Amino acid sequence: MIPEPAHGENKARSRFMIAAEAGHSEYWRRDKSPVEIVELAKLLRGIRKMVVMIGRNIGTVVWEGMAGQTDSIALDPSPIMGRYPIPATQADVAIGLAVRGAFLKREWTDHVHKLANSKFVLAPIYAYKFAHFLQIAEKVYADLIANRNVFGLYTQKAREWETAKAARHFINPPSFTELLHIWWRVATAPGEAFRHPYEDRSVVGMVGKTTAGQFYAKPMELLNGIVEELMTTCPALPSVTERCEYRLNLYASIFNQLLEMIKFWPTDRKDPFLLSADFNEDMEKEDEEKDGVKATLLSYAEEIESKLERKHVDFTEQVKSVVANFGDVVRVEGNDIVMPANKNIDNALFYKLKTVLQLVAQRNIAYNRGLPSGKIDRTRLYRAPTSGAIFNFKKTNYQLHNDIVLLVDCTGSMAEPNKWTKTEVIYQTLFMALHAYNRNARIFAYNERNDTCRITEIYKNGQFYSVMPHGRTASGEAIIATALNLKQSSRKPFIIHLTDGAANWGCGVSDAIRYCKARNVRLLTIGLECDPMNKTALAEEHGEMIQFVNDVDQLPTVFKQLLSSTKYH
Repeated sequence: MIPEPAHGENKARSRFMIAAEAGHSEYWRRDKSPVEIVELAKLLRGIRKMVVMIGRNIGTVVWEGMAGQTDSIALDPSPIMGRYPIPATQADVAIGLAVRGAFLKREWTDHVHKLANSKFVLAPIYAYKFAHFLQIAEKVYADLIANRNVFGLYTQKAREWETAKAARHFINPPSFTELLHIWWRVATAPGEAFRHPYEDRSVVGMVGKTTAGQFYAKPMELLNGIVEELMTTCPALPSVTERCEYRLNLYASIFNQLLEMIKFWPTDRKDPFLLSADFNEDMEKEDEEKDGVKATLLSYAEEIESKLERKHVDFTEQVKSVVANFGDVVRVEGNDIVMPANKNIDNALFYKLKTVLQLVAQRNIAYNRGLPSGKIDRTRLYRAPTSGAIFNFKKTNYQLHNDIVLLVDCTGSMAEPNKWTKTEVIYQTLFMALHAYNRNARIFAYNERNDTCRITEIYKNGQFYSVMPHGRTASGEAIIATALNLKQSSRKPFIIHLTDGAANWGCGVSDAIRYCKARNVRLLTIGLECDPMNKTALAEEHGEMIQFVNDVDQLPTVFKQLLSSTKYH
């Protein structure tokens, strides 16, 4: 029987309670859909946002079966297919696979494999084992790095899924693949389990039957001996090539000894040297199922990509319509993939910049009258014998009424850590000084990803965000796209452009300057630590509307000169 609504509860519900799910991604993944194609696109978009935080040059994340570039991270979709919206526990697995793939890209795992192929010449039977060992060892290394932060929670879920999937095809002990998967689990387990002797804790091991521990204890001791170096020594090396060579030498240092222990073990069911073809039947069936999933995704590929791109504003055609050399215009679009940034405000510089901005800001004077203390207000003297409220307080407010946008160059030339840190201090401090007098001021950054100039807003709701400095410099497209975002106003809007060099990609800055003049937009450029060649190129392009800064302390003076060169109001 359906219960009657209580008194006062006969109104329509404005919201519905949805039961929370287990899973780490449930904390942040709110954009979901019960429609398969849309949900696959939404999850993929969320994964792409996450892996950007891992590092540069990690490629694009795609589902297996979708068209992608050669450096793309192709994710196995089998753990998430079948139920939509995708449960958080299944989404965690897909995220973990992507995170590990991104770490492997960042640490140049492909380079390690190429080095191994060129450096070591092994007999085919042993080369097959070494390739398998190298693959799992690199996964161990990637998971150990991920364990340093929250990414380790996701790689753990992916590891559990992968080891469970592999366990379905283990043959009777001993086998090399089972040994490596046990090592993978132990080496990356919380609590540093690799420091303790290996014990088989399965049910068979508990009752004292023939166990994996009898075969795997000594090889596990040898493998666990390199985990400490993979966890601490290798990541501390400054160069990625040094880390690659260090890891390969570390693996090679134990492989001969390991080979003596496992020489006559089959590697896995696909081992062509120690097993007959009968063992491949189950693997072939699984490969057929996986190919079926790929075929399904291949039929959805275009629709998934269209769903992914829908939220990005594409400025390309608008930019082409306002430039003379439209054939040189590169793709330019908005971007919402950001990562939180720490506040790096130089307080001394902040107050100096505020003082400079007061010179061009509009001064508004407000009086608070009828106060019991303060400065005597002659117009309220009649209150002296009654309330005594004959005082007032004068307050001066400064406001910048013009639309102001700060545009920051975040391309590859800014990628040097010290330079980028200094640039962050400059643009955050300058923006906060502008924001103090104009609450509607905005800040955008531009960089290149996948042959596209991306424009990203990096300050929202009191929080600074950041993007990875990367790629070529399409300053012209970035300036025009920013100007297109400005509202038409009776007061001249300002774009303050921070860069360290001239454009080396796209239509160039001359068309952007011409467009800004036509729209009555003031374009001011500050060159940050520019080399002589770039100084000359920028000075020729911008004329008197550019000033150069070699040291942070020069910024207030340079900014004052830049404002003086134009009529602000």
